[in-house]
Amino acid sequence: MPDKRPSRRTVLRSAVLGPTTLFGGCSALTGESQSAALPDATPGPEDWPAQGYDARNSRYNGDTAPPCSEPDVRWSRDFEHCYAPFVRGDRVVLNANDHVTCLRSTDGERRWRSASEPWGFETPTLGAERAYVTGVDCVFGVDLESGDETWHGDPCHGANTASGTVADGRLYLEYGGYFSALDATGRVTWACSHDAQGTPAVVGDTAYVATAFTAEAVDLTATAIEWPWEDRDDDEPAHASRDAATKWSVPAESRITGPRIYRSPAVSEDTVFATVEFEGSYGGQLRALDRETGEEQWRVSSPPDWHAGEATRDRPDPVGRPTAPVVTDDLVVTSLGDRVLRAFTHDGEEAWASEFDHSIIDVVGARDTIVSTVHDRSVEQTAAGHAALAAVDRHSGDRLWKRTFEDHVHGLAVAGGTIYVSVVTERRDDGNVDGMRLLALE
Repeated sequence: MPDKRPSRRTVLRSAVLGPTTLFGGCSALTGESQSAALPDATPGPEDWPAQGYDARNSRYNGDTAPPCSEPDVRWSRDFEHCYAPFVRGDRVVLNANDHVTCLRSTDGERRWRSASEPWGFETPTLGAERAYVTGVDCVFGVDLESGDETWHGDPCHGANTASGTVADGRLYLEYGGYFSALDATGRVTWACSHDAQGTPAVVGDTAYVATAFTAEAVDLTATAIEWPWEDRDDDEPAHASRDAATKWSVPAESRITGPRIYRSPAVSEDTVFATVEFEGSYGGQLRALDRETGEEQWRVSSPPDWHAGEATRDRPDPVGRPTAPVVTDDLVVTSLGDRVLRAFTHDGEEAWASEFDHSIIDVVGARDTIVSTVHDRSVEQTAAGHAALAAVDRHSGDRLWKRTFEDHVHGLAVAGGTIYVSVVTERRDDGNVDGMRLLALE
């Protein structure tokens, strides 16, 4: 699938909030008391409802055990195109063949297909009762049981985030150009002028977002203001300013040159973990930031940082980009583009390192296992051993199993002891994808 590396987006857009009180020549807007809340959507062992699994973006389902030996195919379903699968109980939801499709997790039989069409490879977020479908043209809600549309953006704003985050009765995502909180009816109840490149992490009254140029902590209680000289319409609605809503930003100011933070950060009790890369070069860094202040606690780099006075040393040759981190109660696991999967304690001590033959593309965790998708970046089309799923022991990094595929593997979710992945099965003569298959492996 295309690699999403957007440039700096323009100032965010969004929608209005509720009652107003006047002060100092402007209107301050607060949330509406009658706004409809989303049901609690805390994921359990049978779920993988969003890219980051939970509201902290931990990418770790600690209550389910994936296969401990090479898995077999329980069922498969073919599509012309399909994207990352997400799971809520007995429902597997994904964008496929220009529709949102829901399959039964037990056998892959289709339960419903949405009437509205999503755009591209943005991915749904699964709440407790609904799927929230994002795209650059519009955002809409779908009932998870029936597939009926529950609401459609009106006016039809789009979203550039990979998927949203359901937390504290709201759906948080970049929407219509603004970082926004939507209620159960699809109405925006709060907004601020922040970017959000991927799925935000939301803990309490703070959202942690990647903006491409920074990792930032966003104050969800910042007051949205409507200035009297601004037209209160869909283009310039009330919102909190970026300065007012920023608790901290790393780096303090975004720069044209310097680090790039595209992957959504993950949050533990005290720390925000973000993977960082640099334009024009492979490899990158894992940075641990204090959750309250953003102060850097430690970092790991590949190639490793060199300091004046140190002896020359061999430097690994990174061949890819860093992956989003997996965060467990005691470890943070990621790859920094050098074909090595590394685990660190939350204090920054390396716990183990496991080397791979191919580039590590994606990493998730479930109970005592870390599962990765890998592929050979030197091969653009089908070739033997081109891609694989590989599992290692979470505590030691020891290899558990590896299953190879002939072409790219996309999307990765672990729910109810089953691994769900989308794999490329056919290409045209020009190399474009012409067939994909969703696999349920156990």
